[in-house]
Amino acid sequence: MADLADRLRRLVAAQADSLQFRPEQPPLLYLRGEPRPLREPPLDAAAVAGLFATIADSTQRAALAAHGQADGIHVDAELGRFRYRARRLPEGVALALRPVELTGAPHPATGPHGVATGPQRVATGAQRVARGAQRVATGPQRVAPSAGSSLGLGAPAAGPASPVGAPLDDDPAWLRRLRTAESIPALLAEVFAVRAADLVLSVGRAPRVRMVGEHRAVEGLVVDESALLGALGETFTPARRAHLEATGSVDLALELPGDTRRRFRVNVFRTLSGLAAAFRPIWDRVPTLADLELPATLGEFVERPHGLVLFAGPTGAGKSTTLCALVDQINRTRRRHVITLEDPIEYIFRDQQSVIHQREVGVHVESFAAGLRAALREAPDVILVGEMRDHETIGAALTAAETGHLVLSTIHSGSVQQAIDRMIDVFPEHQQQQVRAQLADVLEAVVVQRLLTTADGARRVPALEVVRVTYAIGAMIRERRTHQFSNAIQSGRAEGMVGFDTSLADLVSRGLLDAETALRHARDPNQLRRALGEDGAPRP
Repeated sequence: MADLADRLRRLVAAQADSLQFRPEQPPLLYLRGEPRPLREPPLDAAAVAGLFATIADSTQRAALAAHGQADGIHVDAELGRFRYRARRLPEGVALALRPVELTGAPHPATGPHGVATGPQRVATGAQRVARGAQRVATGPQRVAPSAGSSLGLGAPAAGPASPVGAPLDDDPAWLRRLRTAESIPALLAEVFAVRAADLVLSVGRAPRVRMVGEHRAVEGLVVDESALLGALGETFTPARRAHLEATGSVDLALELPGDTRRRFRVNVFRTLSGLAAAFRPIWDRVPTLADLELPATLGEFVERPHGLVLFAGPTGAGKSTTLCALVDQINRTRRRHVITLEDPIEYIFRDQQSVIHQREVGVHVESFAAGLRAALREAPDVILVGEMRDHETIGAALTAAETGHLVLSTIHSGSVQQAIDRMIDVFPEHQQQQVRAQLADVLEAVVVQRLLTTADGARRVPALEVVRVTYAIGAMIRERRTHQFSNAIQSGRAEGMVGFDTSLADLVSRGLLDAETALRHARDPNQLRRALGEDGAPRP
């Protein structure tokens, strides 16, 4: 088995951000925030603890035992200095190491795709040392309110710490700002101020904030249940409390006290370790397609008089935000009656050219399906359905599209084929052929969307697969030949179709995505590799 020095050589040679060890997992290299397991068997808890013991002195070992976390510097005579952090988890010790100063590191003059490495890496190390010294100097500012604070945010008790989920990184200003919060409402306000993507609160743990696709712990703070429930205010009605107790989770929308422009989409849920809640900020201005870096051609779909336009992708891919951008475009450019069915309501629309009525599931309507059935009697031109979850909702959406309405909706799926097959498979077998025929007739387009971190790590950009339902695509749906979609997409570029790998290659060509990230997410890495060429740039 490789020893620590061998693994550190691989860390340096790969120009990775950090090397991490966790019980029952293979060692991980983090490169631009993405985990890459080394080709080694998983390490048990004793092996990871042994690695920590080889680099820690008695002070660090005592700190880990007393506080659940220990930080230090490991010096390798050949490679240089590495900052490490160890955390105690329920399953054992987790350990992460990051280069600080490199000496004699086996870096070539340039890395993949002609990117300079060696001198820049040493300079970066020096900057990290300077920032580390600054953090030590400002350490006392990180003291949190006492655990007995009625605000519910306090210093964590000694015991198992949170996992090393994200790579160790420098302590950014936005994270230091979050640590100054002395209440959950204050923390929510700061989440808006730093423009974070998500906040996750778990009873007995430090809050976690997602920024550019990574979750970071707001260390020094801990949440209790009464403060968490209290922060939900009047939106946590008795009916929602009963729903949480009966089902284990509940959705709601939350406004910050005194500021109706700052709102959150919230899911509260019960877990093995207690209550938790995920807060997603809802920005007060509806973004445009250009703001979201989406092609303007998507706006053509909302010019259709009727039919079904479907957006697919994993959770957090921005599907709902894209739908809102399209509704806003209708609102600005066309005179229509739009009804939205949302769970919960996110962006709030104000009438411009169109009239828009927003209805929230669980507040204004019982379910998506019930809201759709009611909408057919409410004279809409456009109906937005937050999510296709069950056969009742899908059936009602197909009926609405058949009867002359434009229906916009989302579904959790990784590809166009999976999206269509999933819509059909939720129905009993004896109904599936009828549903295939309905889909082939009313489906106008399917867009698969995924957000990927840019090459500079500063933001995320969408990669898309776009299928316009032509006569040929409709025939494939009717005849159960959805497995042939990939060929139809490739041959349908003149009709505005875009393959997912083509979108990845375009992002690489624009300098927004590095080739390695594109290849990791590609449907056909070999084909994308040929398209990119040996230098990582798309071929003409």
